[in-house]
Amino acid sequence: MNHSFFFTPFSPIVNLFIATFFLLAKKASCTDPQFLACEPKSCGGQNISFPFHIQSEQEEYCGYPGFAISCNEKNKTVLSLSNNKYIIQEIDYQNHSLRLSNAVGFGKNTSCSPQIQNISLNGDRFRLSTNRTGLFLFYNCNSTLLESDSKLLNHKVDCSGENANVSTVAMLDDDPLLGSASEKCGAGVVAPVDVYRGENVSIGKMLERGFVLKLGSK
Repeated sequence: MNHSFFFTPFSPIVNLFIATFFLLAKKASCTDPQFLACEPKSCGGQNISFPFHIQSEQEEYCGYPGFAISCNEKNKTVLSLSNNKYIIQEIDYQNHSLRLSNAVGFGKNTSCSPQIQNISLNGDRFRLSTNRTGLFLFYNCNSTLLESDSKLLNHKVDCSGENANVSTVAMLDDDPLLGSASEKCGAGVVAPVDVYRGENVSIGKMLERGFVLKLGSK
């Protein structure tokens, strides 16, 4: 009997065995509980898959630690970073990045919200894109001092319901009036935004557009 027939690379029996093996493996993977629990899900128009996982809907082993996201009541995909909530606008799995917007007052005049805080990142998980711009938001500015500085007054943001004695000032990180604003307003917060220099858009639009976050430390 010619045994070589059964073991040559192009033997029909060998090919049948290989095909059967992969079909059984595929069937086993599709019925494995962990495989089914970690199937990609949709939230806010985003395809959520590894390394992310959706809290309360998927097990923690479906993603990396610190990559848990949630789907809020408005069907927005939310990521929590340093006690701040950010709306995920887009996840680019190929480039290992995502675009975020601050979720505070999303869809409103977010520049008036004092709840916006400085972002703090774990360098092993996320890092800010180098193409970002820093948007300084100064709250509780002395309105009397602000009125005496016509140039700085141009950076005032109109906020409904704000105390008449205080004002809000917003400017980009390369503005020469940053020092003056700090003197009249005290400490402020810095929100990363993706904005083109010289672009004429509102502060609210800058915050809504958000910024790009890279995955990993490099």
